[in-house]
Amino acid sequence: MPLASDRDSSSAVGLPRFSAGVSAGSVLVVVGLVASDPASLAVAVVGGLAVGVGLLGRSEFALTTGVAGLFIAVLQAAADGSPEWVLGTTVPVVLAWVTARHALRLDAQVGSEAPTLRVELVHTVLIVVLLTAGGGMGYLVYRSVTGTPSPLSLGLLLLAVVAFTISLR
Repeated sequence: MPLASDRDSSSAVGLPRFSAGVSAGSVLVVVGLVASDPASLAVAVVGGLAVGVGLLGRSEFALTTGVAGLFIAVLQAAADGSPEWVLGTTVPVVLAWVTARHALRLDAQVGSEAPTLRVELVHTVLIVVLLTAGGGMGYLVYRSVTGTPSPLSLGLLLLAVVAFTISLR
């Protein structure tokens, strides 16, 4: 029986399919959400391709770069959008990043021989719950403090999303 370290690192065999699928689906959701702005769509497509390269090549740098591109596409598409749209659209961006990183780490730790579906399901459900609860609380604080949308409060809300995302790491 070959060890996980004996496998060819460029092979797509063994990558946890559920987490990789959730990540790919999240990328497609982001691309669909920013499709109305051609420049944002282009950035999202390039970011999505980088996420794919990161998954297939098992490169966290390419993965993180791709997700940064998705986040930039969301911000670019939301130049005159509502804070609710921005907050809601960052959820699939964060979900794409966290589940893809989880897939890479599971693949490195247990390889392709071990069943990982339960671990992947639990991880994905917990991340969705955390994102929903954290985003909901952040939005409630945003609305209760400002009462009306303001650029400063939206910036602080996005900063909170970034800090929350980094804390999930």
